[in-house]
Amino acid sequence: MKETRWFRWVALALVSVTLAGSPVCAADKKKTTKPVVDINRVWPPPPQKAHFKLLQIINGEGDVVGKKKVSLLSRIVADESAPSYIHFSRPYALAGDRHGKLYVTDTQLSSLFVIDPKDRSFKVFGADADVQLKLPLAVTVDSDDRVWVADGAMKSVLCYSSDEKLLLQFGSDPGTPAAPVPTLERPTGVALDERRQRVYVSDAKLNKIFVFTTSGKFVKQLGKGGFEPGEFFFPGQLLVDSSGRLYVVDTQNARVQIFDPDFNVLKVIGKRGDGIGAFARPKSIALDSQGHLYVSDAWWHNIQIFGHDPRVKDPNELSVLLFIGEGGTRPGDFQGPAGIYINSYDQVFVADQMNSRIQVFQFLGGDEEQKK
Repeated sequence: MKETRWFRWVALALVSVTLAGSPVCAADKKKTTKPVVDINRVWPPPPQKAHFKLLQIINGEGDVVGKKKVSLLSRIVADESAPSYIHFSRPYALAGDRHGKLYVTDTQLSSLFVIDPKDRSFKVFGADADVQLKLPLAVTVDSDDRVWVADGAMKSVLCYSSDEKLLLQFGSDPGTPAAPVPTLERPTGVALDERRQRVYVSDAKLNKIFVFTTSGKFVKQLGKGGFEPGEFFFPGQLLVDSSGRLYVVDTQNARVQIFDPDFNVLKVIGKRGDGIGAFARPKSIALDSQGHLYVSDAWWHNIQIFGHDPRVKDPNELSVLLFIGEGGTRPGDFQGPAGIYINSYDQVFVADQMNSRIQVFQFLGGDEEQKK
């Protein structure tokens, strides 16, 4: 990871935003009018050099496809004087594919949406599939464009082809009396290690991580309920990096645990609290091109960004470089942020759950990157 001098951001940012502030209440159901985005909002704020800026807010279909035309027949028969759009209700988990498509689960609408910015399309994924989603809590996309969804209500993982056909469903089959197989109870996260042909699934009810093959065969379980390293309390979203390390959002333990491919604990990040580097309800994680770790917190309504502080001698030690957001409805603020996805252009997508929207930010680079 490249060294950056972001450590000074945090102290300055805390002057105007305090992590210990009381959480805001859930917002009323979002109005359908498109908000005005403050395109000048950046982090950290002026006069400091900006490292993030707000790019876009997506409330739903209307912000992607543009204005629809209403036919004369629809106006006469259906009394439609204005076009209707799909709006997010509780966007939760995010993923993207190599073509630039964005996948968004919505837990209240029991749906997975696909946004294609290239052709400005917005649609429900798998609308014609034989098996419909009920509570999609996690999603990821592999290099063959297969879409993997962890459904908490169906107690299983579903794998779809790129043309939205169901290929696999696993995790709920107990096997046979002679060869019993542990089953999922509340799958909340899914991540892939394609090199090792592994599918990792977190289970918040069982406080374990399940390991399957990419063909859906059960391999093993990791961890148990508890507070020690390697133990979990309501594990949530998962991430596998390019080296095969597994990142687990250990939600109710208010931390992130990192494991090597042999499932040894490498690092534990965070603790419960209201200070810098502490969490209350971490929900999701992502990595940018520079290796910085992003963690959303649904209680403190922000995103904390971790990286190497050059003042710290240990190059493997991660410190908070910056946090983005606070509780609120303004552009750039959050209410219960959940999923995070970062694409190859270092655009950061955040599921702003209780504000019923996706917010998109651009990472502008650290101090060294901006000098180039």
